[in-house]
Amino acid sequence: MNKTIFISCGQFTDSEKRLGKQIAEMVRDLTDLEPFFAEEVQDLLGLDANILGALRDCVAFITVMHPRGEIKRPDGSVLVRASVWIEQEIAVATYIQRLEGRTLPIIAFKHKSVGREGIRDLLHLNPIDFTDDSEVLTELPKRLLLWKSLKPSGVELQLSSKANQQQDGHTIRTLETTLVNETNNRIENYELEVRLPSCILKHWNVKYPSEVPCNVPGLRVFRFDQSGWGAVRPRDKLRLAIFEYCTTCAVAEHQGVGALVAEARLGARVWVNGVEYPVEKAIKDLAAERDPISRE
Repeated sequence: MNKTIFISCGQFTDSEKRLGKQIAEMVRDLTDLEPFFAEEVQDLLGLDANILGALRDCVAFITVMHPRGEIKRPDGSVLVRASVWIEQEIAVATYIQRLEGRTLPIIAFKHKSVGREGIRDLLHLNPIDFTDDSEVLTELPKRLLLWKSLKPSGVELQLSSKANQQQDGHTIRTLETTLVNETNNRIENYELEVRLPSCILKHWNVKYPSEVPCNVPGLRVFRFDQSGWGAVRPRDKLRLAIFEYCTTCAVAEHQGVGALVAEARLGARVWVNGVEYPVEKAIKDLAAERDPISRE
């Protein structure tokens, strides 16, 4: 899932590994996103499946550059280099950002002894200099708080609900799923799954052709693909599956305990290019939202 902050931190020493783990914990505590910190990736399969995939899917990037030794240049000057891995990860992140045309927020820390070279010499990273790892841990929380509003990715699946009509004295609501594409790429193929409590569908005795078997009691599951809806254009959104549901019938099934129905959760997920984008909301939260998304 595209919900990660990529942590590019040295792993040569125990202290560097410890720092990377501490940064990961800060990401969990201070943001709504998950950290990605690869402690040990040695082979090409690991590089492709883990690091490159995480770089491609991340929504923000934290890098910490530790010194890795001196080199003497042909002109006789001496430069202190950072980790080759770190430099490569910065370069790949930059390439992905430029290729997709999306903004990738970056927090960069650089040991004061590390010089500028390679692609970093052309970027405006504005790294924060440090001499001790404790300085990174002191400064980072202030920076992470600015990332509280980060969205998981340029692709998002949304759920919305609105009161639709009255039937037999019951208020019928409409649940809509909307696929939002804020990237520069056209989404041609996708798979959608919608999960609904069976009690909210009791108003009708209907068989849905899109329903698939589910072994969870009280849950009904539906599967769709792009057939019938088509592609989602860049910087656009598309309304997908729609369901009508009745909470009055659901309350009756729960012996009149409306709180149980209000807390029941409706969920959906969509798969795009091998990445899963899930969403889940309680019935009461859907009903409280005032600006349901509709297709224009």
